[in-house]
Amino acid sequence: MEYFKKFSFISAITVLLTGCSLFSVSPQAEEEYTTLSLFSDVSFWNFPGWSLEDGTITAGVSQKTGVVLDISNPPQEADKQLSLLLLKDELPDLISVVDSAMLRQLIDSGKVWKLDELLQKYSPDSHLLTRFPDDMRQEQIHQYGGWYSVPSHMNSADARAIWQEPTSYYEDWFRYQHNYGIIWNRSLMDEAGLTAQDLQTESQILNAFEKIKSLKLSVGGEEVIPLMLEGNDYQAASLNYLNSTFGAEQIDEYGNYIEKWLQPECKDALKFCNTAFRRGYAYAEHLAIDNQQMRALVNSGRVFCYIGNTSNTSITAADWISTGPILADSGKHPVFGMEQTTPAGWIQTFVSKSCRHPEKLVHFLEYITSDEGFLYTNYGEEGTDFYYDGDGLVRRTEEGRRRADDPLDALTMFWNFYSTAWEHSITPPPDPDSEEGMLAEIQTAFVRNPATHVYDISLFRLPDNYIASESELGQIHTALETFRKEQIPRILSAPTDEEFEKQYQIFIKHQKELGVKKLDAKINEQMHRNFEYYGKTLTKVNKP
Repeated sequence: MEYFKKFSFISAITVLLTGCSLFSVSPQAEEEYTTLSLFSDVSFWNFPGWSLEDGTITAGVSQKTGVVLDISNPPQEADKQLSLLLLKDELPDLISVVDSAMLRQLIDSGKVWKLDELLQKYSPDSHLLTRFPDDMRQEQIHQYGGWYSVPSHMNSADARAIWQEPTSYYEDWFRYQHNYGIIWNRSLMDEAGLTAQDLQTESQILNAFEKIKSLKLSVGGEEVIPLMLEGNDYQAASLNYLNSTFGAEQIDEYGNYIEKWLQPECKDALKFCNTAFRRGYAYAEHLAIDNQQMRALVNSGRVFCYIGNTSNTSITAADWISTGPILADSGKHPVFGMEQTTPAGWIQTFVSKSCRHPEKLVHFLEYITSDEGFLYTNYGEEGTDFYYDGDGLVRRTEEGRRRADDPLDALTMFWNFYSTAWEHSITPPPDPDSEEGMLAEIQTAFVRNPATHVYDISLFRLPDNYIASESELGQIHTALETFRKEQIPRILSAPTDEEFEKQYQIFIKHQKELGVKKLDAKINEQMHRNFEYYGKTLTKVNKP
């Protein structure tokens, strides 16, 4: 299933023209349905709007729940806008957030419900009380101090016990899948006479970029781009992958926490990018483009290599291949942090205590998180959009596949109420030659590679009130984030080795001046508490 649909230009324009509200409720709808407001800070969600037209998924949800959603999804600075709503006591009824600082603000405000208290008051027999994955509930209590939110993408041991898959395929996939990676354009590889074996090591890849550049290949009359990073999100996505593939860890040789950006392997990753920019394999102006522009380039056929979030590209998987990690010339192992203990979920959806229709809201939540609600919002109508095969598993019809790929259709777009474990229980493993099967091959290549060392990133979890944003350490954290965003482009664009070294030394020195060591010491304390709580530990792999 494609969780991240193609960017909808029309819906983005709608957001801008309607003050971030994705639809307006007609007087007729106000009489027939209860309107609930929902705010999301997931900038690339791009929900297509709430239609009451017969046959639409949203109309069906309204008919089944008596609710329409007035959705606000600002494309920029969503959390600043939400903070203002919080200060003005104007919280929406439902708030779906991924930003950890915003999550903490909501909890600390006392203006959002604990879900168990809400459900016990308005629906004591709710399936959310009796059939919610207990390990995820307990992890939320551990991290947040209570069960405050409905998490998206539930996939824990208890979730998989509730929704049991018919094979072991998805459980194995869960152990390996990750969106960040490197992919190669198969057509351009063939044109350049390159195979996957030619694209394994750092030196081989730089040589391949040089070959592509020297061949002066073009597509549609425009020159081929040897390397594309993920536009204005390159620091979070592209550099995340590169730091991991060059072996940067978050622990030192003594078993203590250390900021990843202080590790020498991150310098190797930055040097790789700097070399690509200096030699004309990648272009600095592409670091400023947005997701829509980046997707258009990646799908133009002109990009030879892309590094970033593969789920944010809308690629046709059959046209691309992943070689997994880049094997560093230094010989250091690629490393990868995966959640190996119970996750708390991705998008966290809260309920405001100021909601005027709590009974209706609870009824909506119960439906949208039920097996029936999951099936309808992700697969539509039986017979039209999906059918059951001979094994009783769900398969899309041609119309269902079309709708799932349509950015203006709400089918598969209820991300904030999605359960991964549920879907894996009702769908067959994909055919290896299918789009989903080939995308799975791409997104598991890094972790499946025998050279990659996988560690439990859960051991670095911090309680969301651990470093308050207004505290000294919180201010240090903010200052460091701001400085890195400003300094990394200077390092990448350095025109000479000498200038690269100068800018890199400024990068390291100023982080220390800002107090990164003090922040590291605080995180180290919690990391060691996590070692005790989870009964695990970590050992550095790439030692000096």
